[in-house]
Amino acid sequence: MHTSEQDETAIAKAEAIHQAALEALERKEFDAAREGFLAALEAFVALEDAIGQAMSQHNLGLTSQETGDLAKAREWLEKSLAISEKEELEGGIAVTSHQLGVVAQMAEDYPKAVACYERALELEEKTGNIAGEAKTCHQLGLVANYQGDLEAAKVWYSRAVAIFEDLGDKENVGKTNKLLDFLTDFERKGSHEGHSGPCGHA
Repeated sequence: MHTSEQDETAIAKAEAIHQAALEALERKEFDAAREGFLAALEAFVALEDAIGQAMSQHNLGLTSQETGDLAKAREWLEKSLAISEKEELEGGIAVTSHQLGVVAQMAEDYPKAVACYERALELEEKTGNIAGEAKTCHQLGLVANYQGDLEAAKVWYSRAVAIFEDLGDKENVGKTNKLLDFLTDFERKGSHEGHSGPCGHA
């Protein structure tokens, strides 16, 4: 029979393993990250820690995405989403829905990407996750852009810029404004010659 102290020690160990895997992922040490997240997942399963399991699976999805294995990324993210849905973790549902949108977008499954982003956005608005809302608006702008719906793209980009400005996020204001500039240039010249912006992928 485990004591409370033993459980706390086990939880701390699982969280430390997960944190080390996150740091490996940031360094783009993907094999080490994958092994770490798998070890963390095993520990969280033993602890019956649903949040830890969902978090580890989400990050295994990210790791697979970073290595270009979109099918495996989708598989891990869907497992994470299922746990978040079962446990009614709105934050987890939102962030994983957003990431499933990214994976679908990378696979050029734009209807699926939009559906995932819209689900994420609804929860971000509901829970007041302003930063998440801005990022999802940015992604919806990209998808509209890729599909050639430039008016919709401008609306989403402008909304994202307004929120990023409120947050004081100058880096993302600059990135999203640059995308708006691509659209303006396209409307003015009818061409993106000389640019490498996302509209070129429409």
